[in-house]
Amino acid sequence: MSRMFFFGFGSTASVLARRLREEGWEMAGTTRTTDKVNAMWEQGVEPHIWDGENPLEAPMRIVGNATHILHSIPPQLEGDRVMLHHRKLLRALAPKLQWLGYISTIAVYGDTKGQWAAEDYAPNPIFPRGKLRYRAESNLRKLSKAVNLPTHIFRAGAIYGPERNVVQRLKSGKANRLVQEGHCVSRIHVEDLAGIIYASMQKPNPISIYNAVDDLPSEMDAPVDYTVAKLGLPMPPTLRVEDAGDRLPQQLLAVFQEDRRIKNDLIKSELGYEFKYPTYKDGYDAILAPYLAKLAQDAS
Repeated sequence: MSRMFFFGFGSTASVLARRLREEGWEMAGTTRTTDKVNAMWEQGVEPHIWDGENPLEAPMRIVGNATHILHSIPPQLEGDRVMLHHRKLLRALAPKLQWLGYISTIAVYGDTKGQWAAEDYAPNPIFPRGKLRYRAESNLRKLSKAVNLPTHIFRAGAIYGPERNVVQRLKSGKANRLVQEGHCVSRIHVEDLAGIIYASMQKPNPISIYNAVDDLPSEMDAPVDYTVAKLGLPMPPTLRVEDAGDRLPQQLLAVFQEDRRIKNDLIKSELGYEFKYPTYKDGYDAILAPYLAKLAQDAS
């Protein structure tokens, strides 16, 4: 029997869980609060409340039967809380574990000055998010090499999907077109991120790194322009990043201080992955379909 344990149950884990449930997997996972408990049960995932401040109670009982683990909890300043609290657990599980996945970020590459970066590009994170993720990656890879833990790292682009997109901001009138000439963002639809992870589970290659991004790096405001044109919404105000000042949070400003284009050749050649949404336009066509259907119904 295949058994998945999710450290963190966000949107990517949820999409993957739906697929695994159809195949009869047993699943369990952690969530920080009670908010997701019912949804997890409904998806066939046994929930365990864990805020990461202290170790799980009876971790071997909860995680010990897992054949696969997906870790998607962001590291904090003190480090990766799974590694901080459960390094011994991972050591103990290493001999029987078939696959472990860790969702990282392309922010570990830092600023490539617009150049393309494949998985062998030397990481050089310059902001805290990238630095923390790279430190977490490095610690996990070090442990993996020491005890033969079958770790697979997925450096994800900007994740979007049905629950995370520009539509609601546009409809509320609170969106801006953020513009910085020449700057590009590499994205990934949540369905494709889960699909890449699933493909890796079918072809384990321990201590591997995969860039999980789609085929089309594009400007930050590209999905805004595309959605406005599709839905016939008013074009929001344009805000040039250099003129934004204190109107943008530091984390968002940091995005514009790093310009990179990320290659995804390896997931195609090694995992044989075929994108469901090769570009943001394909992804937004699916996201916007219900809105367009309602517009057509209202017009009829």
